Amino acid sequence: MEEKKTEQKEDDVRGAILVVSADVIEGREAEFNKWYDEHHIPLFSGKMPHLKRVRRFYSKRANPSFITIYEFETPDDLKRALSSSESKAAGEDADTVVGKLVRSFSYSTYSQIYPK
Repeated sequence: MEEKKTEQKEDDVRGAILVVSADVIEGREAEFNKWYDEHHIPLFSGKMPHLKRVRRFYSKRANPSFITIYEFETPDDLKRALSSSESKAAGEDADTVVGKLVRSFSYSTYSQIYPK
């Protein structure tokens, strides 16, 4: 029997994101931002395969105050990125600032549900 191949329609593609929250130590915000923007993203996390875009956000009211959103085309792309050597290196790099610039990082993944 011949295997039937189906083309994936653009409307069928669902995005996925990795959200990294950082609990930055008070008074270390400028140093943390410099490390993240000039070191961590260009040398480590920004090199994950299948990554479409990286955006960082700050809130005066939320805790933690800093989040980074890593966007991927599909949940499978995100899964592949998280199992990559680049992701492992990014995690090891992030560990170097725990206790120095941040109390902790937390990581969450999300799959797009709207629009369909």
